[in-house]
Amino acid sequence: MSEYQTALVIGALITAIIAFRLPRAWRWIAAGAASFVASTAYYRYGLPYYPAFTLVCDASVCLAVYAFAKERWEERIYNIFQLSVLISLLYMSNVIADHWLYIVCLELLNWVALLTIGGTAILDRVKGNAGNPYGRRWADFHSSDIALRAARRSDPWHKR
Repeated sequence: MSEYQTALVIGALITAIIAFRLPRAWRWIAAGAASFVASTAYYRYGLPYYPAFTLVCDASVCLAVYAFAKERWEERIYNIFQLSVLISLLYMSNVIADHWLYIVCLELLNWVALLTIGGTAILDRVKGNAGNPYGRRWADFHSSDIALRAARRSDPWHKR
């Protein structure tokens, strides 16, 4: 395991600890970690078409989030995994020609997903301490928390 992968595992563990009260946070952390581990193992074993396998793993997480998300922060996680699928498509079509740029883009998206989950959990805790003596300074955090913890905009698989 490289130092980047170790840092990502530590980041996922810290995010899971921070988000212990956030509904379904551990589910999406575990799903993202499973996708990451499966994709990395597939690449490390030298199996063919690893970007396609990564794409399938991330698309699976993407579909799971879409089907089971209940709040807007989870829609953000869905969008992040959509970007991950797009990055794999761009790499497979040689729009992204450098392997290391491909890896860096996927790593950054993993960190953005963890920051989204952890940030939502922190904002939720700030909301829980609404009667604090700091007053109006926290009002902006409340509005961003309300936006993230609100119900999702539409039900999955809805008919038009």
